[in-house]
Amino acid sequence: MMLKALTIPLCFTLLMHGVLAAILLFDWSGDSSVVRRQAPEYVRATLVTMEKPKQKAIKKNQPKATPKTSTPKPKPKPVKQSAPKIAPPQKTVVDTTKSLQQQLEQQRIERERQQQAEQELADALAAENHRRQAETDAELTTSYIAVISQAIERHWSRPASARNKMEVELVLDLVPTGEVIHVAVVNGSGDNAFDRSAINAVKKAERFPELQQLPNRVFESSFRRFRIIFRPEDLRR
Repeated sequence: MMLKALTIPLCFTLLMHGVLAAILLFDWSGDSSVVRRQAPEYVRATLVTMEKPKQKAIKKNQPKATPKTSTPKPKPKPVKQSAPKIAPPQKTVVDTTKSLQQQLEQQRIERERQQQAEQELADALAAENHRRQAETDAELTTSYIAVISQAIERHWSRPASARNKMEVELVLDLVPTGEVIHVAVVNGSGDNAFDRSAINAVKKAERFPELQQLPNRVFESSFRRFRIIFRPEDLRR
C-alpha cells in the first residue's frame, strides 16, 4: 500500500518532465501545425599548414650536411687607390690660362722672327738681284753709247772754226728700232757752224739698228731720250 502511494507521484513527475522536454524540443506557437527547425548550415574551412616551432627546433638539432669539397677561388686583393689631391679650381684655371697665353705668345714671337728672317733674306736677294741687274744695264748702256758715238763720228765733219774746249750738247729722240725721230741743241757752243755740223752728223747717221737688241727697260731708261756732247777732240755723252 505504501509502495503504491509512492509510485503514483513518481509517475506524475516523470510525465511532467516529459511534457516539459517535449515543449523545449518543439517550437510551440498559436498555430496548430508543428514547425520543424532547419538544421544549421556549417561553413567549410580549409586547414592551412603552419610551420610549427617544434619542427624548427628539430631542424636546428639535425646535423648539417657536409658540403662538397671544392678548391676555393682566391679573392682578388683590393687595389688601394690613393685619394687624388684636388687643387683649388680657380688656381688651376688661372695657371692653365697663363700657361696657354705664354705658349701662344711664344709661338707669335717665333712666327714674327721667322717672318722677319724670311723677309730679310728676300730683301737681300732682291737687293743683290737689283745690283747685278743695274751693273748689267750699266754695261749695256756704256757699250751702246759707244756704238752710237762711233756712228755719228763717222758722219761728222769738223768745221774750220772748231777750237779746243768748244762743245755742243744735243738731245736725240729715238724709237726702239733705233731710228732718230728728232734732234735739237740743248747747250750750244757759241759757234753756229760748229753746232750745225753736229746736228748734220746725227741726221746723216739717221738710225742705230743695234738698239733693237737692248732690253726694253734699258732702252726706256737710257735711250728713249738720248743726250750727247760734241767736242772737237772727241765725242762724249
